[in-house]
Amino acid sequence: MKNRRKFNEICRLRTSDLMVSKMDCIERISLFKSLKLALIGLLGIFVGHIVNTIYANQAMSMADYVSAAFIVLCVIEYLLINTLEARSASQKELICDLLALRMSRAGKKS
Repeated sequence: MKNRRKFNEICRLRTSDLMVSKMDCIERISLFKSLKLALIGLLGIFVGHIVNTIYANQAMSMADYVSAAFIVLCVIEYLLINTLEARSASQKELICDLLALRMSRAGKKS
């Protein structure tokens, strides 16, 4: 039902507004990809900290437990951002399809 409502909202837009919305979607997708890359970097730092402690055969300190909590947080944020990126990508595809449909109709005479 939510998809149908979003489709109806997008269909009501003028062609110029559709193109602006498409640019917004592309911008959001790029932002989400950058955030995902940053989260992977943070995840590597936290995992490296824990792996270093494990391979040195040291006891886990409070910093290691905090790193483990941040690992879980980074994974959850990554999944959330991945979902938001997929939503923006599907909206962009819908806009592209609507623009193509309108272009095909524009050449026909009534």
